[in-house]
Amino acid sequence: MKSAIFAGVAALALAAPSVCAAEDMKTMKHEEAKPLVAWPEPNFDVLEAGFDYAYGAKFMSDYIVRGISNSAHRPAGSVYEELRYGWFYTGLAATNVTLPTSPLAEIDITAGIRPVWGPLTLDFGAIYYAYPSNHQQWFIGGAIPVTTFKNSYTALPTTAFDPSYVEIYFKPSWMVNDYVTLGGQIAYDPNWNNYSAHALYSEINAKVVPFANTDYSGLSLSGAFGHYYIGNSSPAYGGSYIDPDYAFLATGILGTKGFKFASYNTWNVGASYNWNVVTLDLRYYDSNLTRAGCFLNTSDPAGNYVASVNTITGQSSSSWCGARFVASLSIDFSSATFK
Repeated sequence: MKSAIFAGVAALALAAPSVCAAEDMKTMKHEEAKPLVAWPEPNFDVLEAGFDYAYGAKFMSDYIVRGISNSAHRPAGSVYEELRYGWFYTGLAATNVTLPTSPLAEIDITAGIRPVWGPLTLDFGAIYYAYPSNHQQWFIGGAIPVTTFKNSYTALPTTAFDPSYVEIYFKPSWMVNDYVTLGGQIAYDPNWNNYSAHALYSEINAKVVPFANTDYSGLSLSGAFGHYYIGNSSPAYGGSYIDPDYAFLATGILGTKGFKFASYNTWNVGASYNWNVVTLDLRYYDSNLTRAGCFLNTSDPAGNYVASVNTITGQSSSSWCGARFVASLSIDFSSATFK
């Protein structure tokens, strides 16, 4: 009887590793069966995700937006917060800037809906770029080319009185698998920088995580290529070297067309490393904007004197665009951080 019991125990002991091995094999087969491409999973439960929030800060060696420095190539910092409930979200961000009108800061107010269909995220929203406490710049000519007040009947403004404006955007993002994420952006500005100019920004972007599912999964490589079309300003802002006949009819009478801003391509590529809540990013930015086109789009005060002397075209130059390496350090928190 004892021999039979011992024999049964021994058989179970020998079988146990086989059972464990079989379970391990099943797990391995399940992991291997993970699809190469993750397809969207549509759902219409708008409030399913519940309440969530995020906030953080970022420190940059330069604040570059779509190929143009908004900090005159000086360091900048920003803070942000975002509240979400299901698909709906609203956010607020503040960044210090160095711009011709000397605003206190750039304040970004956002709102929109962000459906998440498995690996596919669709972000529809609007953002208001606010620049409080501005000082409009004027061309005067002669010994005092630019002032912050209009002291001549013939003076032309070099900037809008208030460059704040609204942008409507769509930003899809598809996490194809653990290694590759593809994205894009379409953004429309009905009154770009308050110049009465229409603008459209389009972009494609990609992110690669070469060591996904390893101890080095925090490393990623990413890049983007975009085109910014910017239309015609109000005639009140004078001429442009891009379109010298901007505002005069055949009779020489001031017309209503307004001058054309410089449209351009811009791109960036870089590497990031994320560790817990901290992300270090090293990135190269560039565009095909000429120095003259850069001045036209930015009203960089450094070019105002030359532009005021060049009364025929108003042409000058700015160094706020072009190739630049930027380092940034971000600290980001969300409700998931504290779970």
